[in-house]
Amino acid sequence: MGFLQSLKQILGGKSSGAGGGGRSGFGDDAHVYWVHAQCRRCGEPLRTRIDLRNEPSEEDDGGFVVHKALTGSGKYYCFQTVDVTLHFDRQKKTVVSSDVAGGQLITAEEYPALLTQWHEEQARRAAEQAG
Repeated sequence: MGFLQSLKQILGGKSSGAGGGGRSGFGDDAHVYWVHAQCRRCGEPLRTRIDLRNEPSEEDDGGFVVHKALTGSGKYYCFQTVDVTLHFDRQKKTVVSSDVAGGQLITAEEYPALLTQWHEEQARRAAEQAG
């Protein structure tokens, strides 16, 4: 057992399953909200997680707000930032409203297909430039 695995076990973390799917590896999934977006400039699908126990800030009306800035891999020279603002209800269970600049929100179901499509498109462009 490696050092990090030992540390994870000591701290009480769950072992994460294979790839994505909303599992954080640590903590309870009930406290995690995944955000999926797509860059307006290059079309790269992006995702990030929100820890609902720590990241939301309380608003005057009793709701909560989270601001996230997502930047792609930069592998293909796009460093566009997709700014996402989510407003949650008082229980932090439901997104009441959202605002996105530099891209658009996509669903968790759309993310894998768009990611595959984006990688294929980038590979096609690289092949065209090489040949």
